[in-house]
This record gives sequence, C-alpha cells and structure tokens, in this order.
Amino acid sequence: MAWNSSFLILLACLYLMNLAIAKNPCKTEVNVPGMALKGFVFKKVPVSAPHVCDITCERETICQSYNYVIGEKYCELNTRTKEARPENFQPDDLRFYMGRISGRTALGSIPELPALSCQEIKLSEGKDSISKR
Repeated sequence: MAWNSSFLILLACLYLMNLAIAKNPCKTEVNVPGMALKGFVFKKVPVSAPHVCDITCERETICQSYNYVIGEKYCELNTRTKEARPENFQPDDLRFYMGRISGRTALGSIPELPALSCQEIKLSEGKDSISKR
C-alpha cells in the first residue's frame, strides 16, 4: 500500500513538473542575415567570432541586441531591439542582427535605458509585457 501511494505521489510530481516546464520553455533567438538595427549602437567591439558578441552583450546592462559586421569581425551593441524600433531595422548585406538571448533589461526600468513611450516598452517586451493596455 505504501508503495502505491509513493508511486502516485511521484507521478503527480512529474505531471506538475511537466506543466511548469511547458509554461516556461527556453528562449531562443535566431540571427537575421542581411539586416541590421540602425541608429542605436552604443559600443563597437572587435571579436574573434560571432558568438563572442552574445557574451559581450550579456555583460552590458543596456545591451538589447547587436549587429555583427561580417567582413570586419566586430559587434555593434544596440540599446534597442528590432521589435521596439521596426522602422530602424534595415537591410544591410554586410551585417546580421541578433537579439539578446537572456537577461535583457526592460526599457525604462533603469535611468541608463530610458524609453520614449509606453508603446516602445510594449513593443520591446512583446508577449512578456505586463500591461495589456
């Protein structure tokens, strides 16, 4: 009898863990070749390989995304995303664009990263935005 109840408790725990994992899948980003976010570069950093841009961006509190300059091997760290500023997301054959993969600071949440409007914050945060108004 004790074995049956332990087994049922284990099954219930596994079921609940599955629900929690399904609600919070890992975030991923895909680079966008031939596109770049223009007008929001705050730092240019030479790198040995494109993946170093991810690490560099994650070390900068205000980094929201980056452009990688292919031929010259450097990153342009941006204070905005293509979602927040779609009008500034433009074709550029020499670059690819990448959003920050994790730990991005929300626009307007710190003085160093002011937002111009609530709409800009909503566009930047997308479905993760708290306010739906």
